[in-house]
Order: sequence, then structure tokens, then C-alpha cells
Amino acid sequence: MADIHIDIERMIMHSNYLLEVDNSSASNGLSDMERKQYLDQIKELVQTVQTLLDANIALGNKQKELQAEADRKIAGLQDQVDKLTGELQARRRKMHGKNNEKQTGDKSVNTGKTKDEEEGEYIENGCEQPSDSDDSDEVTDTEATNPKKDLSQRPDHYKTMKAEVLVVHDCDKDKLKAMGLEFIRYTRPVDQFDRISMTRQDRYLYAWVRDKDGNEFAFFVPKDEGVEQRACTFVDESKYDMPSMVPHTSSTSGMLSDLIVNRFQYAITSGREMYRMVNEKMRMSKSTIFNWLRHGAEFLENCQETIKQWLLKPGSTIYCDESWVDTKVTDANGEVHYKKRYMWVIVNLTTKVCYYLYGSRKKEVIKEFLGDFKGTLMTDAYAAYLYFNKLKDCTHVCCWSHVRRLFVSASCDYKDSLAQAFIDLIGILYKVEVENQVLGRTEKEIVKHRGEESLPVLHDLYQQATALLKQFEKNEIKLSAKLQQALTYMTKHWEELMAYTKIGSVLIDNNCCERAVRPFTNLRKNFGGFSSEQGARVTATFLTFVETCKLMATAPLDFFRGFFDMIVAGRRDYALMTEALLVKPV
Repeated sequence: MADIHIDIERMIMHSNYLLEVDNSSASNGLSDMERKQYLDQIKELVQTVQTLLDANIALGNKQKELQAEADRKIAGLQDQVDKLTGELQARRRKMHGKNNEKQTGDKSVNTGKTKDEEEGEYIENGCEQPSDSDDSDEVTDTEATNPKKDLSQRPDHYKTMKAEVLVVHDCDKDKLKAMGLEFIRYTRPVDQFDRISMTRQDRYLYAWVRDKDGNEFAFFVPKDEGVEQRACTFVDESKYDMPSMVPHTSSTSGMLSDLIVNRFQYAITSGREMYRMVNEKMRMSKSTIFNWLRHGAEFLENCQETIKQWLLKPGSTIYCDESWVDTKVTDANGEVHYKKRYMWVIVNLTTKVCYYLYGSRKKEVIKEFLGDFKGTLMTDAYAAYLYFNKLKDCTHVCCWSHVRRLFVSASCDYKDSLAQAFIDLIGILYKVEVENQVLGRTEKEIVKHRGEESLPVLHDLYQQATALLKQFEKNEIKLSAKLQQALTYMTKHWEELMAYTKIGSVLIDNNCCERAVRPFTNLRKNFGGFSSEQGARVTATFLTFVETCKLMATAPLDFFRGFFDMIVAGRRDYALMTEALLVKPV
């Protein structure tokens, strides 16, 4: 550009010189031919100058276009960097916890300090003990004036600890007398707790007999004097007189129940279970454990229909969610490989039932299971649930926790300051729900307070969301990718998100169902996947009863022991057995 500028100035000076020459030549009497020659040179110079000026303008415009294109590419790359950074932060927060979501505020002065806090203050004070420390060895006036307490007057036992088996060891008063000691009264007993882990094996020597008709068969009858010879403090020995194994297994109801609870409630793998048995001087293969669990699940499957009836009670509210799992399947060509499957989890807080359904993520799975359910369904915005919006007697409600989670991610991970206003407004909605629970409001009162307190906040949320989206579409404002997703998600499913305000029996979010998903995700983390689809269905069966027992405040171990005791006794009236072992919903 500098060279072009110099050439233009030179040409202009040259043209001015020729003009001056032309003027002087006219006065000096130049001929017409000479004068015409000078004029042609001047025109040529002017034309060259004009060409250079046009080229200069074109180059300037091209440079502006290139700069604008570069700015657009830089902005696009920066958006990608922000998005990837946000996704990385979201993954880190998901992996290492959600401390960023915790509300910050003033700590109560009555809150006790942790050991780390006290140690930190101790170091900051130059390793000197604070003046208000409670570690002083001085005797207070109260301690000096009050006499020592009689320790023998303490209560006989504490209610905080109690074992199932209690063995009482009495003090020998005769020996006390022989030692010259006088017995006054009993003091507070000293309790000692010990955990005894063992596996018992009972071997029954069956006799091959022949009856009067000549029929031969195996038969066992216990000896009457056997109980005294094998007396045991910890169990009722009489129940071992006859074999009482769960059909198709070599396990008692107690041992099978322990295996079920260890695996499906405590997520103990089969390998760890085998090591535990080795410590108890017993050896057992994985296939045997799996076979016992499979046969136990076959009996429990007959009770699932009763659980399903309680779950889909007309007029109630159910909460639904799902989670993935890798399962080994066989395709049409006979090839075996792992494929992603899903575990659907459905919870009914009214009837206190939790149901696990194994299958694919297609809507036909949940659609076939729920059928023509009449009531309220709380879910996220997954497309499989959208068909509920078309059902006549079913109300589909979407979860506000999913919405809040997106805004929290936009604020914490993508550093978008505009998301905090939406988080604060959603927090007001949750404040209303907490008050409903704390104050014990009825369903009618809940609908009233939601209309008076929540609806204005909801309208404000929607207006702010739509306004931001319009400004973003007009390029008047810049939004992070996650905030765009949050605003779009909220406005697109606004009708389902608003529906909870009109139903007093439904919660604001689907967290109760997500909590029920966690036991399954723990299993998935420990087991890695399922070696067969049959194993996945067995897991769904046992988890259904484990989590239902939790909702009904029943110990899962007691339920399984009671159920398989009934199976061993010959009962097969599964509906009545389920009602007897679980609290039947009203």
C-alpha cells in the first residue's frame, strides 16, 4: 500500500507538471501537434491514477472481508473452546462430586467445628491452645462441690445397641462369699459384642427303603435323641431335624436370602462372595451361586404381578427413569456380543412400590408395561414418554430437577453469568415445596400455595427465557451452548413443567426415582455388565423387592427369609404371600 501511495503522488506531480508545461507552451506558441501530444499524456496519467485508486479500494474491501471472516472463525473456535471446557468441567464435577451446587451461606455459630478446622486454627494460632479451650485440667467449682456419682445406679442397658442373640453370664455369688466379699446388688451389666460368621453344613443320611407294595424310594426320619447331642446356643436345633432346602437348590432359605441381600442390596460381587466363603471354610463355584439366584428369582417372579398392580393403582402418581447397562446378547446370525440395554425404574410413593423393568430404550417397552395407566406420570423429557400427552386419563409432568441441572452446568461449567438468575428463581419454587412438606399441607392446600407463590415465579421464568432466546436469535446477545440447551429445554416442555402446580399429590421433581436408580448403577459399576439377558432380568426381579422393602420400611433380609420359608413349606399362593410379608397399600 505504501508503494502504491508513492506512485500515485508521483503521477499527480507529473500531471501537474505537464499541465503547467501545457499552459506555458500555449503562451510560448507551441504547435497544435505538440499541444495534443501533451494532452494525451495527461489523460493517460489520469487514467492510470484512477485505475490505481480502484485497485486500492478493492484491496481495502477484500482486506475487510478477510478480517471479518477471520473474526468469525476465531469467534467460532472460541465458542468451541468454551463448549469443550464446559463439558470437561461438567464431567469432572460429575466424577468428583457436586460441591459446586451446594448453597453457600453464613455458618451457624452453634455448628460444631470439625477436627480439621480445629487443627487449622491451632496451626494459625502458632500452635498455641486457644484461651476458650475445653481441654483444661482444672477442677471446676461444680465438680469440687458435687460428690462422685454411684456408678452402680446406671441403667441396666442402653437402647442404642442390641443384638439378636443374647447370652447372659451371671456372677457366681458363692465364689464371692468364699472370697470374703458381700453381695449388695447388681451393677450396670457390661455388654460385649462379637460377630460370628460361619456357614453350616447339615448332612442327612437318607435310607433306601421298600414299602409293603414293593416300591423302593429314598426316605429320612430323624432320631429323637439327636437334638441333645448337637445342642447349639445360637439356633433352634429342632428346625434341622428334617431337610428344608429351597427347591432346585441345596440352600436353606436363610443362606439364599443372605446371598440375595449381599449381591443386590450391598452390591457384593460373586468373586468376593466366594472369598468370604473361603474364610468360612466353604468352597463354592460361581455357577452354583448364579443357579441358586436364578431359581430363587423364578419363585419371586410370580409375586411381581401383585407388585405391578400396586404400582399402577389408578389415580396415583408414578415416577419413571431409566439407566443403561451393557448386556451380552445373541444376534440373528448367532454371534454373541455386548449391546447397550436399559433398566427402567418406576416408583409409586403413594403405594410405596418400586419396580425394575429390563429391556431396550424404545418406547414400546414402557408403553406395553404401563398400558392404559390412568393417573399422573413424572418423567424427564425423553421422547418415549411423549405419547402420554395424548392419553385421555393420564397427565404427563416433567421434572424441574433436570431443568435446574442444566442451568447449574451453564453457570458452573460454562461460566455463563446469565444462568444464575434462573437458578435463583427455581430455588424459590423449591422453597415453596419444602414449606409444603414441613408444614404438612394437604393436597388442596398445596395446589393453593403453588398457585399463589409458584405461578408468578414460573411466569417470570418463561418471560426471561423467551426474551433471551429472541435476543440470541437476533445476535443481540451471546449465550453459552449449555444455557441455550437449558432455555430451549425449558420453553419446549413448558406445558409439562407447569402441570405439577395443578396436582397436589405430585412432587416438583423426579428425584425419588433417581435415588432408586442408584442401587442399580452401583451394581453396574461393580459388575461391569451382565453376561446374559437372563441375568439382567434376575437382577430386575430382586431389585424390585429390595427397593420396595425399603419404601415399606421392611428389612429386605426378613422379607426374603419369610418368603423362601413359605416356599419350603409348600405355599404357592403368591398374592397372599406378598400381602402377608409386605404392608399392603391402602
